[in-house]
Amino acid sequence: MRPLSFNHYWRICAAGISYITFALGAFLPGVYIFSLAIIPMSKETKQTKARSCIKVLCRFYVDIMQFLGLMNYVVEGPVPKNLKGHIVVSNHSMLIDALFALGYIDNLCCVAKGALFTNPFTRIPIKLAGYIANDDPDLVYIAGNKLDNGENILIFPEGTRNTSDLQLEFRRGASNIAVINSVPLLPITICCMPRALGKGEKWYDLPDVKSKIVMRFDHAIHIQDHVDTGSPRPRQYRQLTEFLRDYYKKAISSIIGL
Repeated sequence: MRPLSFNHYWRICAAGISYITFALGAFLPGVYIFSLAIIPMSKETKQTKARSCIKVLCRFYVDIMQFLGLMNYVVEGPVPKNLKGHIVVSNHSMLIDALFALGYIDNLCCVAKGALFTNPFTRIPIKLAGYIANDDPDLVYIAGNKLDNGENILIFPEGTRNTSDLQLEFRRGASNIAVINSVPLLPITICCMPRALGKGEKWYDLPDVKSKIVMRFDHAIHIQDHVDTGSPRPRQYRQLTEFLRDYYKKAISSIIGL
């Protein structure tokens, strides 16, 4: 087996430092977010402040990882400004995909794992931020209300991290919400080359060379351009899901050079 290079050893150290930095760096923002729970102000104001704090923290974290040499990332395409009432979708290959989306898009509501809503460390922050549990039976209804209020919803259509770039086993959750509420989708494509922080991998299981991460923004997708909106809803859900899967296969292939 080929011995690890000094750079590889350093990136493993950098990964450890990044996790420690995130934990320490999240302390003061965490205290701030927890304090929002007891400060007398409207629920909407608390939500706005919590999301702004989370955005700053996520952007800081990905920039720290780049500064430490753990990875390099580039942003391509038109970064959205003043985005309102969109479903933000992305492929999902890395543990940190959500950090990139949260670090670049304002007023973003995540569809998060239900377990986070009962975890004592995450329960208060994500509830203050107005996130939605992915196992909530009223998910579509709640998401619709948030979209009507101009919020943006972040969903990974795959539901969990994939194990290869073009695996793309999309579920219909994002399509269901988009069709029912007649809202546009903003696609983000995130590629890590070579792959790292994948499903089932430890934080120190890093590739031999430093990864390059590309986050590409594209223009909004409007349902009526790709779906027969006169057909029954179940068919619209399938059509939009198939379109998204094909869209991402092409987008990912163009980034990784296939």
